[in-house]
Amino acid sequence: MSSVWTTTFKSILDLHQKAVITADSQSAQRRAVKKVRKAILAAYEEQEEDVTLPTSLKKAIKKYYAKILEDNEEAEELEAASRPREASFYKKTLSQWDVAQKLFKQEIDQYDKAEQQRKGLECSIKYRTGHAREWFDNMTTLQQQQVEFALNKWNKEGAPEESQAAYRKNNLKKTLEDFSKQIHRTMGCRVVMLVSHKKKASQTLSVSLHESEPQNAKKRFSVSSSGIKEWAATGFESFAEWSKTEFYPSKDEDPAGSDNEDDENGPVIPEIILDDDGYATLPVRDGIGLKGQHELIRNIFHASYKVCTGGTRPVPWGAMTARSSNYLERGSVPTGFVVQDPSHMKKREVNHLWKHWEHRAAAKQKLVVFCKAKVGDVRNNKGKGQSKTKSVEKRVNTLDSDEEDLDRPVSLNSSHFTQRTTQPAANQLKTTPDDVSIKDRYTFLESLSKNENYLELVDAIRDLAKLANQKPSSEQDADLPTWADWSWEGSYLPEDVHVSYDTLNASLNKLRTSPISGAPSAMPVVLGLGLLYRESKRVIEFEEDEADPNTPSYLPNSAFNLQFLVALDRAVADVLSMVVEHIERLTKEALVEDNSMDDEGEVGEKAMEHDAVVNQEGGRVGEDGQAQEKEQEMEKEMEKEQEKEQEKEQEKEQEEKEDEEVVQKGRKRRMPQASMSKSKKPRIEAEVRRSKRVKQPSKRAQM
Repeated sequence: MSSVWTTTFKSILDLHQKAVITADSQSAQRRAVKKVRKAILAAYEEQEEDVTLPTSLKKAIKKYYAKILEDNEEAEELEAASRPREASFYKKTLSQWDVAQKLFKQEIDQYDKAEQQRKGLECSIKYRTGHAREWFDNMTTLQQQQVEFALNKWNKEGAPEESQAAYRKNNLKKTLEDFSKQIHRTMGCRVVMLVSHKKKASQTLSVSLHESEPQNAKKRFSVSSSGIKEWAATGFESFAEWSKTEFYPSKDEDPAGSDNEDDENGPVIPEIILDDDGYATLPVRDGIGLKGQHELIRNIFHASYKVCTGGTRPVPWGAMTARSSNYLERGSVPTGFVVQDPSHMKKREVNHLWKHWEHRAAAKQKLVVFCKAKVGDVRNNKGKGQSKTKSVEKRVNTLDSDEEDLDRPVSLNSSHFTQRTTQPAANQLKTTPDDVSIKDRYTFLESLSKNENYLELVDAIRDLAKLANQKPSSEQDADLPTWADWSWEGSYLPEDVHVSYDTLNASLNKLRTSPISGAPSAMPVVLGLGLLYRESKRVIEFEEDEADPNTPSYLPNSAFNLQFLVALDRAVADVLSMVVEHIERLTKEALVEDNSMDDEGEVGEKAMEHDAVVNQEGGRVGEDGQAQEKEQEMEKEMEKEQEKEQEKEQEKEQEEKEDEEVVQKGRKRRMPQASMSKSKKPRIEAEVRRSKRVKQPSKRAQM
């Protein structure tokens, strides 16, 4: 029952759906919901059938649109993930059947497999189309809405811009020629076509003129006479201006009266008057619509840029939007004014700029003065004697690098100007690896491509070098291509890489599979991948009519294509995973080392405590040992003294024996064996332990 009211009042809900969903603020959304509620209540009163409305109608309306928003987001995600990249897919107007097969390929495959198993059929491709049609005819309402969303977007936008650029580079010229010949053969027609397309890199346009080959006339139509040449040039510029509004539409609504310039009786845009130096003077804008004022501003800037460059090169609006202070002298535009293509300027911005120029004109100052020009726009063959050149020498420095400081003051030294113009950006815009110093290698690698995965790889190499305490040095690997080295001197890759896709793919495989042991071995790999990205961009964005004279002849027919770009993205992802593994390993080793150092510190403290205890005990043991040694020495000395005393005693006894023998000679009886009797014991016995006390001499010995 809750969906009955949405079905009944669906026309009202659809009418206000855009206003509710695209509301830029909550207050605007609330106002839109109130309008929906008011319209539903008014229709409810006139309704003949009895339809039950929700208790809180406002809340139900918000819930209804929230569900639509959720479904739209899901549809956008599905469309972005399933969008084909091949430009040939968009040759013909797509149907719902074509889109459904791309959006729901997985669901259709699963349904086909289930049906074949259910019917007991062998897995064969011949049944798939029938099963796919069955699934397509039974899509849910949400799936039908998703198909319708993708169908409208793909038919309106066509292939992705990078696919369009690659397909245009290879097929535009041939397609135009084939078309001219076809309508000539089938319908007898001659054609003159102005062709324009958007250039993604610089946000500018490329405009060319194509015409049928003359069959009877001597010259082509565009160059057949001077009047036609002027007509062709005027039409060329007018078509370029119209194409800008087509590819880069302004979000501003043209105010009332701005369309008068298209009216035959409307005011004519005044001609820009130049002063003696070639700069534009401020014209009168009364009665001129917004588009006409845009044209006046464009012409004023163009006149000043012509003085700066000496030629008729277009004003680099895209570069000036990002860094206007690099190009314009201070005071040329109001402070804080965002310089952009005049067709994108709003009315208040035009008025603000015009009032600023009125003050400068009253002070007799130049309206706009360029201090620098885009690289390649300055002509080298300007006459030295011209007064315009003398004025330019005081103000102009060729823009040599996007890395230049925004606030650096412009040098007005003529010698500095001469040096910068004779060598425009050759010293600072480093395009070859051998020109890059070691400290600038990471910056050079980042400048090769803006691919997110590649820039992440460069950051990973920098982190790996920091973890290993290594400088951005590079190891030469004989297995890598010769140009994947910091000694490579070429601005472009060699011809064999462009001519043969097999050679190009083999070089990519070498870079992808090259072993990486650290930052030095990874540097040449990252350099090679970056050079491949840069070369791919050059090939895709190559335009024959705007090509630099130094561009190699093999670049237009290069083997670089979208298939190789996909393979290059995969290779970068593989190399990035290897570098991340090394970073994780080094991080783990650092953590383990820190833990081991902590453990060693604890063990060291315990060992120091143990050594201290041992030293204390060892000191005690040493003291006891020294005391024992002293006692042993004293005992030895005492034993020696005792031996000497014993020898003395033996000598004394011997003397006493001799004295007794002398006394007994005077007696009658002589007892010669008296001293050998058993009753007399020897004085010295080996087993008797003698006292350590020093024995005193006998009294007789003293006498």
